[in-house]
Amino acid sequence: MDKKDVLFPFEEIRAVQDDLVSAVQRVLNEKSSLIVHAPTGLGKTIASIGPALKKAQEEDLTIFFLTSRHTQHVIAIETLQAIKEKFGLTIPVVDMIGKKHMCLQAGVELLSSGEFSDYCKKVREDETCEYYTNARKKSMEPTVKAKDTLFQLQMRSPLPVEEVIKTCDESKVCPYEMSIFMGKTAKVVVADYYYIFNPTVRDAFFKKTETELDKSIIIVDEAHNLPGRMRELLSSKLSTYLLKLARKEAEELEDDDVIPLLDELQEILIECIGLEEEKLVKKGEIFFLNKDEMIEQFDDAADRTRENKKRSYLGNIAHFLRLYNEKEGFVNIIRHITGARGERIELIHNCLDPSILTGPILEDAYASIVMSGTLSPVNMFADLLGIKGRQIEFPSPFPEENKLSLIVPKTTTKYAERSPAMFKEMASVIIDIAHAVPGNTAVFFPSYSVRDQVYPFVSADCEKTVFTEVPGMTKEQKQEMLENFKGYKNSGAVLMGVASGSFGEGIDLPGDLLKCVVVVGLPLGKPDLETQTVVDYYDKKYRKGWDYGYVMPALSTVMQNAGRCIRSESDKGVIIYLDKRYLWENYRKVISKPEVALNYSERIKEFFGRF
Repeated sequence: MDKKDVLFPFEEIRAVQDDLVSAVQRVLNEKSSLIVHAPTGLGKTIASIGPALKKAQEEDLTIFFLTSRHTQHVIAIETLQAIKEKFGLTIPVVDMIGKKHMCLQAGVELLSSGEFSDYCKKVREDETCEYYTNARKKSMEPTVKAKDTLFQLQMRSPLPVEEVIKTCDESKVCPYEMSIFMGKTAKVVVADYYYIFNPTVRDAFFKKTETELDKSIIIVDEAHNLPGRMRELLSSKLSTYLLKLARKEAEELEDDDVIPLLDELQEILIECIGLEEEKLVKKGEIFFLNKDEMIEQFDDAADRTRENKKRSYLGNIAHFLRLYNEKEGFVNIIRHITGARGERIELIHNCLDPSILTGPILEDAYASIVMSGTLSPVNMFADLLGIKGRQIEFPSPFPEENKLSLIVPKTTTKYAERSPAMFKEMASVIIDIAHAVPGNTAVFFPSYSVRDQVYPFVSADCEKTVFTEVPGMTKEQKQEMLENFKGYKNSGAVLMGVASGSFGEGIDLPGDLLKCVVVVGLPLGKPDLETQTVVDYYDKKYRKGWDYGYVMPALSTVMQNAGRCIRSESDKGVIIYLDKRYLWENYRKVISKPEVALNYSERIKEFFGRF
């Protein structure tokens, strides 16, 4: 394969990578879809971007490289820079993150996405945002200052979004609006999923940049995250606590028209739940009389609140009412909650089927490539996302002898068997493993609750320094802890995190920085009414409810945790699956060539002794 034909900037195309490049070329020529499980180390970013950029140049198309992780933004931009330097190309690129995260206004980080959207609209309309007025004239054309800044950015493209924000801050122009101007000529847009899959965001972006879906190549990276993100996007909740806050807001506004509507919503929730603790809301059981009128009045009142404040609870209620429906693929659950905020009633509107959003987009694009290192089984993700194209699973390109996978069936996190004695035994195993590993060990638990039960035993007897992930850590706090953990690569330390937490997926610790990962138990969802509705839905649709709604999401998380250990061809590491249930066939089948070991300390020492 000629590297110029696929804009491959590196020394050699490896064998398996060559197969992926060929598969991408095929779907681009067919104008079809590809869903691919491509393990870490395969080089899927360049294998997809290179051929796609070549096709985009030939057919005057736009590439959208979508990912939920900032590190993948960086890799995509670095890949495009390498292509530019190798082939001497001018590549107009724009790197986009959420509009809120590009905003230079103080305090917006405290707002939800919906609140920020309303706030941003308000300050633009009132002409009180200097960054926006410095960027656009009333005719919507760029100002002289914006044109100067735009020229600087385009000359330096491809640029990471941090550089765009920094440059715009120096010029006092809006980074988002400057990125929109860049988007009009961009060959590649590196962005979050929402820029394509959120209908409101997509329609606005396409209109402003004069982009068309059927002339767009969609590349979705880390696509195992896409089903969950899309469910979140279409889901919302209304609670009596939120109504209480909104009523206070309405009273401050002295809005006598809105207050009765809030009281009406409260009565609807109280009447629906009755004496039950939790139940499914049947079709027609809840009816919001004059729903459109409610939304309009709540929006109007929310705008008045935002004249003095950034946040409006009335705006949150309007958002819920817009999303609420009783269509196929959605479910509504009402329940009593007793927590830190006291007793309240919650009405939860949940999306069960992400393909409602993703399927039409991926099918209507010029071509789409959906990929991840943990997208197995691909047929399940194809069903979840509504993709009808080609499906491929590639093996790991890393040497098998560099990895040791052990099932240690001494304990379990199964709820019925949890006890102080079981937690103490887990700690004993974790300590033995950490002491046998010549370096750092990361331990991932199914929940903070289980981790906190085991931690006291580990901290009391482990000879190595123990780090613990804390819920709600800031980006800076996470990075600081990670850097401290890395500093123990020679003497060894233990990081105790949570499977679905900050460190279970989004960290890269190559080389000697991490020698062992221990996955404690199975991060199965709570077997509650919400989980059961997902199981029932996929049972009805594919006869695979238990797998799609319960088992496979947990195993996908397990594989993400395990993947923290081996990040390059030269890495050596041990992965421990600590739970008796990993002996069961439906769990064991996803583990790569596992051994069952009760003499785990000896096996670990033997393994590292070979290198």
